[in-house]
Amino acid sequence: MPRTLWLAILREVLLYSALGGIVVTFFFVAGNAPRYASDLVAVGFAGSDVLVLVETLAGIVATYSLPVAFLFGVLLTTGRMAADREVLAIAVCGLGRRSLLVPILGLGLVISGLTWVLANEVEHRARVNMRHLVRSLATRGIAIEAGGFVDLGRRVVSVNDRLTGDLLEGVMIYDRSNLERPLMIFAEYGRFGFDEEANTFRFRLENGEVHVEEVRRNTEYKRVSFDAMEYSFDASEMFDVDPRRLRPYDMPGTQLREIIAAADRGESLAEYARSERRFYDLELHRRYALPVAPVLFALVGVPLGVRVKRGSQSWGALLCGGLVLIYYLVLSFGRQLAESDLLAPGLAIWCPNVAFAILAVVLLRRRELFE
Repeated sequence: MPRTLWLAILREVLLYSALGGIVVTFFFVAGNAPRYASDLVAVGFAGSDVLVLVETLAGIVATYSLPVAFLFGVLLTTGRMAADREVLAIAVCGLGRRSLLVPILGLGLVISGLTWVLANEVEHRARVNMRHLVRSLATRGIAIEAGGFVDLGRRVVSVNDRLTGDLLEGVMIYDRSNLERPLMIFAEYGRFGFDEEANTFRFRLENGEVHVEEVRRNTEYKRVSFDAMEYSFDASEMFDVDPRRLRPYDMPGTQLREIIAAADRGESLAEYARSERRFYDLELHRRYALPVAPVLFALVGVPLGVRVKRGSQSWGALLCGGLVLIYYLVLSFGRQLAESDLLAPGLAIWCPNVAFAILAVVLLRRRELFE
């Protein structure tokens, strides 16, 4: 047990993995953050909004970025050691190449455990937090844009223009919460806000009219003018989501298993967001299959990394990109086939792992790392 060698290898793998993780996470967050940036600017975002957005996106991508970062660290470490003849020196000392594989494989098991926690405990919570962030933005008026119609629960709101701050011009509200007594409100100006304590939307309207229609046998129509008016309604109907209507991505594992068990009993899934069992099978298999990837990346990365020759250190980064691309392309293609009911969910999700396991056995035997 060459502890000094193992610690040196582990330190270097962790260093390169941290670098790779920062880069991968940065590109993912940078690619998705602009979708929300305009919304944040429109409501006068606070620093806390940006932090929550970055934290939430990082929680979603971590399940994928952690195995990729680990593979990056493995390939760069072993590639550097091979290029600098350190792998040859290890063999000359009689330690054998297996001494290079053992610490990396052990670290791969740890990374697999962390990936399992991310996939099964963190990711779906991050997705729910993203929903909460969207709610927070909406409650500050981001859902109301000039020149369009916006559904707020059982109400439709339209404004002609959005002035400075929260001041709205040309406000129209159609309230269909009571189908026997629908009403329309027109106001010259208005201000929109959200009372978090009472969980209600509030409009403070100026210079307008309320038009009320009584839907009865003898239809009555009323019109009331006002100089100032406060109109509010409960926001829970807009944001409180029935757990059964969550997407499989957003559900905890216990709920996924309960739905699958219900389908096995022959119960209908029509009340759920997805009425076909295969979507829940796919998500459950994904949460079990992705944590296996770091171990396979270790078994594939070490024999490939030691093939690097002097002056070819950049080869490791390119190889990492190629392997990751192949792994996730096969995973994505298999998932699409399963969603179209052309392939069993388990086979679709586990196919990349099986392919990489076969590749690992072939490479390890060729490099004599089993000896």
